Amino acid sequence: MKLLKVITLAMLGFFLVNCDNSKSTTDDIKQKSEQTGSEMSDKAEQLGSEMSDKAGQLGSEISDKASKLGSQIEEKAEQLSSQVSDKASQLGAKVSEQVKQVSSAVSDKAQDLYEQTKSEKDDMLNKVREGHYGVAQDLMLKAIKTKLPATMDSSTTLVDVSAENNTINYKYNVNNITKDALQNESTQKEVKNNLIEFYCGDSASMKTLRLVFPRGANHNYYINNDKVFSVDVKPSDCEDD
Repeated sequence: MKLLKVITLAMLGFFLVNCDNSKSTTDDIKQKSEQTGSEMSDKAEQLGSEMSDKAGQLGSEISDKASKLGSQIEEKAEQLSSQVSDKASQLGAKVSEQVKQVSSAVSDKAQDLYEQTKSEKDDMLNKVREGHYGVAQDLMLKAIKTKLPATMDSSTTLVDVSAENNTINYKYNVNNITKDALQNESTQKEVKNNLIEFYCGDSASMKTLRLVFPRGANHNYYINNDKVFSVDVKPSDCEDD
């Protein structure tokens, strides 16, 4: 019986010792865990700070690069705009000069056509005096048509003439000049001024023309069979001059 008590007490003592050791081990683990957590928190905070600094530097670099790139693009755009403007100005001046040459050439060539109808002039005037305007007009149109198509210059060809309501109608085919150039307001004004000067000339042929076609002349300009614009010239334009 005593032996049993001794054994029991020994086992109880061993159990208590193990419990104390277990408690010590648990405390050690808890302490280690707290230290590890603190170290991880410090590392995470340090890493977060470093990442924030890197992100700030990267953002600043990107902002600087974007600013420089934007400045370069703006400068290039200004240079391109200036070049386009210069080219457009040069092209406009070239087209304007070309149109002036065309309108001047048309007047000169048309004058030649009328000079070539002098042999019929007296007959035309007689018909006008008799009041036979239609006959006089047919004579003049017939004489002109024998010379058609007539090349006015490298860009303009007179292809037809006709009469309507005592007005002579001219049809021109135009090449090497754009529709926009012909429809430009300053271009049309230049062409009309040249045609008025031609129509109101003091030559015998032009005086005959005005008598035979008392309502004036209509000049029609076509590009690819599309009428781009027309210029009407009337006797009153000569009176205004």
